[in-house]
Amino acid sequence: MVTDQRTVFAAEVASIAKKHKGSVRAEAVTTSGYTVLFTGMWGDRIDAITITTPDGHKVRRADGWKLSKTAEVAAFLWDVLDKDRARAAERERLAGLKSVTITSMNAIGWASGKDTSRYHLTPEQLAQLLTLAERLDAENTPAPAEG
Repeated sequence: MVTDQRTVFAAEVASIAKKHKGSVRAEAVTTSGYTVLFTGMWGDRIDAITITTPDGHKVRRADGWKLSKTAEVAAFLWDVLDKDRARAAERERLAGLKSVTITSMNAIGWASGKDTSRYHLTPEQLAQLLTLAERLDAENTPAPAEG
């Protein structure tokens, strides 16, 4: 389904570009609600494209290309938008969680090892982890020597 949306979007953007060939600057709204702005349209060249999603997020490409490559450029920008949507969804999922890096060490034997991992914990999980770490630290701290 996403691939079909990508293909349809790319074809529609290419069609808009062909329709406005030589216009220097052209702006249109796709059937899916994306605003497409072409600038620097000279002959069969386009200098830049800015695509704005219905919710206001923008992506831009401004390195110039031939009009015939517009569908490829639009498909690439669709992929960029898709990655941005995925990152935004991940940020939303992690909202309210605390990011914690934990390094575990194994100092037994001739080769010590160290492993670092990142976790996203709720405030309650973080409090439990800190309590556990304090308890383990207390258990592993040698008693002061009597003397």
